[in-house]
Amino acid sequence: MEALKKLPLFLILIFSLFLLPREAYPVTKEVSVLLEQDTSGGSLSGTGIKLIDPDGKETVLSGTVTIQNRGSGEISAGNNIFKTPLKAVSDSPMKYNGRAYRGCFVFKNSSNGFKVSNIVDLEQYLRGVIKAEMDPKWDIEAVKAQCILARTFAVRAGGKHGEDDVCDGYHCQVYKGISGEDKAADRAIEETSGLILRWKGNPASVYYHSDSGGMVTSSCNVWGGDMPYLKPKAEPFSYSGPNSLWETSVTMSFIQSRLSANGTNIGTLISITPLKRDESGRIMKIEIKGTGGTKVISGYTFRNLLGAGKVKSTLFEFGSRSPFINEERGSLPAPRAPNKNINMPSAAKVTEKTDLSEMPEDKEEKLIWLTEKKVFTTLELMEILSKPDDYDLFIEKGIARAEGRLPMPEQPAERTVEDLPETTEMTDIIYSPHLSMTSAAGQNVKILGRGSGHGVGMSQWGAKTMAEKGWTFTQILYYYFPGTTIGQ
Repeated sequence: MEALKKLPLFLILIFSLFLLPREAYPVTKEVSVLLEQDTSGGSLSGTGIKLIDPDGKETVLSGTVTIQNRGSGEISAGNNIFKTPLKAVSDSPMKYNGRAYRGCFVFKNSSNGFKVSNIVDLEQYLRGVIKAEMDPKWDIEAVKAQCILARTFAVRAGGKHGEDDVCDGYHCQVYKGISGEDKAADRAIEETSGLILRWKGNPASVYYHSDSGGMVTSSCNVWGGDMPYLKPKAEPFSYSGPNSLWETSVTMSFIQSRLSANGTNIGTLISITPLKRDESGRIMKIEIKGTGGTKVISGYTFRNLLGAGKVKSTLFEFGSRSPFINEERGSLPAPRAPNKNINMPSAAKVTEKTDLSEMPEDKEEKLIWLTEKKVFTTLELMEILSKPDDYDLFIEKGIARAEGRLPMPEQPAERTVEDLPETTEMTDIIYSPHLSMTSAAGQNVKILGRGSGHGVGMSQWGAKTMAEKGWTFTQILYYYFPGTTIGQ
């Protein structure tokens, strides 16, 4: 969005006032993404990179330069030395350590070197997130639900990493910059533009995970802190994902070494016993007995100690696998289809010709005017403004669309708060799991589990299945987050 900053102020106001729904978050809302912390060096690449120091002095570089920590709040870029914070901007995307990003970079001093942040428009940030978090080839209604949760997470995160809103890894949301972009994901982002999930008017605390294994759980059971819309419940449909069923084997000595590395020394391990399961069957407390004592830890801690790659969820048993909801669905009532009134309006395709008689002369004004007339979509305009050398080609394309010589784009339907219900009643499937409390003992421990991730909020494989069954993204989100609302 750097090209937008070069536009006269009144054009930006036009862009904000006329291009967007009145309740929408401005497309210029930015997210600060932490890319690296406490690093000693990296590389910056691009064309016409403008480096701006704390006093506003500008230095223009092109090509690839090495960024190195100099100590005392200074870094070097090539042969130049700068005080931090140092801002890097360009009309074209830049690369940091070989990965291309939109927006700008900020280099700041940190305790053991410097840190690198990518300041990027919220919607452009999502373009680098969605493919990394969900396969955009899945049914678009599931991808739309993912877009709304990812956007809500970023909006609510504010300062999750101090001066930065989010990081680029699994701790927050995986963000891969331009390399993570995808046309199918772009469509879902645009068709949900500005929409977030709200609880009592504020951005909701949203969570999602890969696979619930058949039942989601509550935030209270995992981290503490009760959220009325994050409760244990069964998935409405059975499905089979790559981690719906899994098993792993570890040695008792490995578990003992992991405990010792984290400050727990209870001698040679004798047994590991589940003490308490939550309503979804996930282990909440687990007892570890050794020759030097006994330690009770949470299932969440046990999973983290062994590694999420080995223990994919806390929905597991030792030694054998008991029947669970997907094996017992025949005895349960079929899921009731949700109220179709909660469908959002679908995108409308504009087909009428556009009167070009009042189109302004200035090229940038023409492009914004054409977007106001829905000849271009907002997402298209954001791309166009980053390519000033191609303005003439885009204007020709816009005129061809306006005159009916090329098809018009699909535009996200306008939405108002009145389009969105306050609450939506959906009947939950009542299921009480009865999983084994058998202990693990001996040299080798066999763990048999279900699902992948913490199990709170939306199950991505569950959402995929709902979408394939005809559910819209609103129906999916209202099932996993009952009582919330979707709005700008």
